[in-house]
Amino acid sequence: MKNLITICAFTVLVVATSCSELQFVQEAHTAPAPAGSLASVLGEQLVNAEERTINADDVQAERIALYFSALWCPPCRNFTPLLVDAYNELQEAGKPFEVIFVSADRSAEAMQKYMVDYKMPWLAIPFDGEARQTLPQQHRVRGIPALVVLDAEGNVISRNAVMDIRDHGAAAFERW
Repeated sequence: MKNLITICAFTVLVVATSCSELQFVQEAHTAPAPAGSLASVLGEQLVNAEERTINADDVQAERIALYFSALWCPPCRNFTPLLVDAYNELQEAGKPFEVIFVSADRSAEAMQKYMVDYKMPWLAIPFDGEARQTLPQQHRVRGIPALVVLDAEGNVISRNAVMDIRDHGAAAFERW
């Protein structure tokens, strides 16, 4: 039994390591994300799971979480339902919170499948959006899943929000 446990722990470590090796992330020391309008940070347009386009500046929230994730990443697929539950709870409570999905998927089809299959109720950077490539570098994302919480001006509040959601669920909002 000990060998089986060791093998399983090793497998999980290998999977977690492979998810942290993102194709769009480069080790770089970059300046904090620029403050300004949401569109200046995310691009003019966002999309939802139904592929409907929304103007980024129409998003109104005191807290905006950038969710870096991908369908091909098992830890992401484990975390996404927790984030969906927390998001839905916060929306039902009327909290001024929004999530923006920044996909690390390898195709637009995979991104769309992930959003639909996991019932992501939030918006996303379009697959071909420039911000999908620049945001991970701006926020020094080294692995996924990653959740970076910003205030309404684009200032970073939390870079470790995945752990906040895992540990506290929707109550994490009060910590931000």
